[in-house]
Amino acid sequence: MAKIKFEEALKDLEEVAGRLEQGNLSLKDTLSEYENGIKLYKQCTALLADAEKKIQILMKDENGELCAKDFDLKPTHADGAVTDSE
Repeated sequence: MAKIKFEEALKDLEEVAGRLEQGNLSLKDTLSEYENGIKLYKQCTALLADAEKKIQILMKDENGELCAKDFDLKPTHADGAVTDSE
């Protein structure tokens, strides 16, 4: 599948889901749509993973200076403590 933008892949995935939800496709067409949906889903998740790698948060260091810090997906408490959700 050619590289497409996330928004386009998501729109296409939503359209596939809509066609599948209607329930009026033949078994062959349903399987084909499902396959296409899986490909689009994988492409969306890969694009999101790539985006997450690029995200950085600006934070103040101990001297009050702004510095770039890698984005951390671990949830934290209001006091900054990392929660162990897994």
